[in-house]
Amino acid sequence: MTDRYRPNEPACPIPLELLSLLLRSPAERVRELTGQMRDDDRASLALYCVGRAHMRALGFRILRECSEWSAKRAGGVAGVLLHQQALEGQSSADEARSQRKPISLARVG
Repeated sequence: MTDRYRPNEPACPIPLELLSLLLRSPAERVRELTGQMRDDDRASLALYCVGRAHMRALGFRILRECSEWSAKRAGGVAGVLLHQQALEGQSSADEARSQRKPISLARVG
């Protein structure tokens, strides 16, 4: 078998079982689980998740808990920019959440 059949995708920096648990967990549990990791490992995981559309929100949530320095070591200038975007996104998401009207599932008629 040649290398052309190997996916051109980086390997997940944590076991897939832990990643699956993080995807299913609420924000508090994610913070608890990733808080036990080294900052560099947490930043690598965050950038891995941000790079995938279905895990982007999780990646930004984890990236908010990282230092800018660890984001830079994990992703260079892109890591710093994503870290800033994650911090800015937190405040704009909080504003949007407070301005959002509740959804009603009541039937008409």
